[in-house]
Amino acid sequence: MKTRQGRATGKNDTDKTENKSSRIPGFYRLPVEQRLAFLARNFGLTDQQVSELRNGNALRIEHAVNLVENAIGMLALPLGLGLNFLIDGRDYIVPMAIEEASIIAAASKAALIIRAGGGFKTRVDKPIMIGQIQVLEIKDMDEAIKKVHEHKGDILNQANLASPRMVARGGGVFDIETRVVNGRDIGPMLIVHLLYDVRDAMGANAINSACEAAGPLIQSITGGRVNLRILSNLADRRLARAEFSLPFEYLSGKEMSGDIAAMRIVEAGQFAWADPYRAATHNKGIFNGICAAALALGQDWRAIEAGGHAYAARDGRYRSLTNFSIVDHKLRGEIELPLQVGWVGGLTNSHPGVKTLRQISGIRNATELAGVLAAVGLAQNFAACHALSTVGIQKGHMALHARSVAISVGVPADEVEAVAQEMINRGEVNTTVAEEIYRRMRKRPKLKEKRGDLPVEVFAPGKIILFGEHATVYNYPGITTTIDIGMTLRISRDPDGPRFVAPEYKQVFPIPSTEQDVQAFSKAVELALSMYGLENEPIAIQVESDLVPGMGLGSSAAFSVALCSALRRYKNISTHQRLDRKLFADVQRLESIFHGTPSGMDAATVLTNCVLWFRKGPPREILPIRTHTALTGLICLVEPGAATIELVQRVRDFRNRYPDTANKILEEIGNLTVDAGIALGIGDIPELGRLMFKNHELLVKLGVSTPALDNAVGLLLDRGVLGAKLTGSGGGGAVIALVKPDTQYELVNQLSEEFASVFPFTVRANT
Repeated sequence: MKTRQGRATGKNDTDKTENKSSRIPGFYRLPVEQRLAFLARNFGLTDQQVSELRNGNALRIEHAVNLVENAIGMLALPLGLGLNFLIDGRDYIVPMAIEEASIIAAASKAALIIRAGGGFKTRVDKPIMIGQIQVLEIKDMDEAIKKVHEHKGDILNQANLASPRMVARGGGVFDIETRVVNGRDIGPMLIVHLLYDVRDAMGANAINSACEAAGPLIQSITGGRVNLRILSNLADRRLARAEFSLPFEYLSGKEMSGDIAAMRIVEAGQFAWADPYRAATHNKGIFNGICAAALALGQDWRAIEAGGHAYAARDGRYRSLTNFSIVDHKLRGEIELPLQVGWVGGLTNSHPGVKTLRQISGIRNATELAGVLAAVGLAQNFAACHALSTVGIQKGHMALHARSVAISVGVPADEVEAVAQEMINRGEVNTTVAEEIYRRMRKRPKLKEKRGDLPVEVFAPGKIILFGEHATVYNYPGITTTIDIGMTLRISRDPDGPRFVAPEYKQVFPIPSTEQDVQAFSKAVELALSMYGLENEPIAIQVESDLVPGMGLGSSAAFSVALCSALRRYKNISTHQRLDRKLFADVQRLESIFHGTPSGMDAATVLTNCVLWFRKGPPREILPIRTHTALTGLICLVEPGAATIELVQRVRDFRNRYPDTANKILEEIGNLTVDAGIALGIGDIPELGRLMFKNHELLVKLGVSTPALDNAVGLLLDRGVLGAKLTGSGGGGAVIALVKPDTQYELVNQLSEEFASVFPFTVRANT
């Protein structure tokens, strides 16, 4: 491998970036939501960043209008992660944006194989770029060249006036070169090269500015006429190299031994070196990986590819950019090419999505980026040559293509693999065959599931808090009840599982407010699968809910109860009583994802499915309340709610600042809840209503209500309800009201015009 200069590490001595492992076994088998949850947890991504990755809207139209002319929108590409990359002893996760199947999988598999042999080693030149100034109509070429070099200092000073900040960082133009090039029809021309140290930038704008600044001076010195002043994308002073050394044992497979596989890879490489027809496809494969990663990380992938192809033809014949050889009974792979990349400026600062992907990658500067891209290109090429020279390129690629074809004709997710596999077995992968196979499959009688009697379906109700919000955190009692609406969770067989299907929730507000909840649900699924040892189980989990998250209606508790109950039923774990201690503990573990340190009130309410007296203890009190009279009421969804964990913290902060005031309010809520329990027991509904209004007033004093909730309670009071209050943690969400049975239906109709959604509930008498 040719070497121009030693490696410039470019690493900051004070850099404390934590090095995350790029080895994530089974990542490809996780559903998308679990992948996003993993990234959020391990790389500190915000909810907004996760949402932007999920929805592909990191770049919005207001950004695009400042990036391109005549902007009309954005065109998304699939975004994936290249895994397993161990480069210079450090792990990197490589974001890759590309529409072609098998690229990311091939790169990740190659990186895993090479990792076993010690990973990649890289060497990257200093970040030297070339700016070109074209000078024509020179009368005495030798004299002009002599004068240019005599005035080198003046030229450097003039060029560097264009970028004082780059010079201050230690970069800028530091040398010049001259070349004479003969034009086809215009004769000889003098080309002056400005050698520019661009530091951590790609450098195009700085170089162009330097060329334009130095152009008039060079014209004056040479007596010629300056025409073009522009950078060169053949950055052959800025080469990046990657290599690996792999013992034969890691290349062996069912088809052939490792030494034969290595020899065949070498033969494939020699073919590409000797024949430009093969080299074009060979190098295209290299740039499949490099450009996908460059695009995801905000680099000028067109410049990178142009420079790479030019470098491949540097000796006058287009050749391969990689070289494979056998050294000491090991396969040695090498790549060398120009990589003009930047870690500052350009899209790296202006594209929110690029910032997120940089955060995930583990890359810290432009030098590391160049090394990573070189390693990705070598991995991609190794994967292609290995497949071509052993099992053939179509085996892995065809499987992915077959899945895409099956999806394109509407085959459901749980049957895609079966349709794809039959197409591959037939050797016919096209839409006509996929449709025919799927039609035939639909006519077959479905076999009964053996394990766990799939599908498993569990319903869990929602809940409302009648009395005691926030006071329960400080060991005062609360009274809750379940409601008629809830969610259904279904577990079915899925060969690509475990998979969490994006949940279907009611959304009653114009702007969705459930992103954070959806992410939390995905984390809860991941934890539950781990708790029950089902991380690799071929199942899909799907949720249909009538509960709107964030409304104080217990959507997280219903989800946690339904999920744990369904997984236990799937594993044939019997539950002898509704409030089983182990089941309660499992539900609480999931609830902690949503609420930090949950009291257990929501979980206990959903599990017991009745009116409940709750005190978190110790000792914990979970007691069903005997009610001699049925309760009829309304739930009115008022506005998007805030996260429970935020409201709990708000009350805690208020209590820390004003302990006497806060403790008095909390104690009043606790005493009021005791009175409400007595009223429930004797069936004094008017007294219950009065206590509900009082409870709301205390929550207002505690600072957890909002003007919209207060107005809603006032409106309900005007309509003659028996009592009304916010329910849940507050900060938005819903209000509940007790009403006379004969007015319930009429009030629902009247209030439907006032609120986003209104629905009735009934708590039956329980003696």
